[in-house]
Amino acid sequence: MMNEEYTRRFFEDDGFVKLLGIQTMELTEEKAVVRAEVKREHLNANGSAQGGMLYSVADFAFALLANHLHPMTVTQGGEIRYVRPAYTKCVTAVAKETVRAGHNTVSEVIIYDDKEEIVCVCSFNGFVKDVDRENWTWKMKNAGEEK
Repeated sequence: MMNEEYTRRFFEDDGFVKLLGIQTMELTEEKAVVRAEVKREHLNANGSAQGGMLYSVADFAFALLANHLHPMTVTQGGEIRYVRPAYTKCVTAVAKETVRAGHNTVSEVIIYDDKEEIVCVCSFNGFVKDVDRENWTWKMKNAGEEK
């Protein structure tokens, strides 16, 4: 497990997370909690939060938790089940790891609306890489600078 500050710094330059306005609320060994305001540009034709926005929030909650608990983890697959339309001003995603086996980690992510009602339930599977995290991070942040 990496410390919370390192995990937060690792994701601070994630442009898509910034674009969606996703904020990390809590990060522990047990769970990751993220929140996003639902803006006009996140709404579908019916006026509820668009499914792709909800999936992205869930995916980030999983990525945050998986990379906090394990060295470099990448999403292999994700499934989302919509329970009700998200007519809400914000959504909160809570990710909890279900199992870690070998190079695989599986987590459940539940998304709640601003009334704390479940909007969707997700399952994500990640591949845990065997890499030196600090050297990999430096290489990724400096990619293209070496000739």
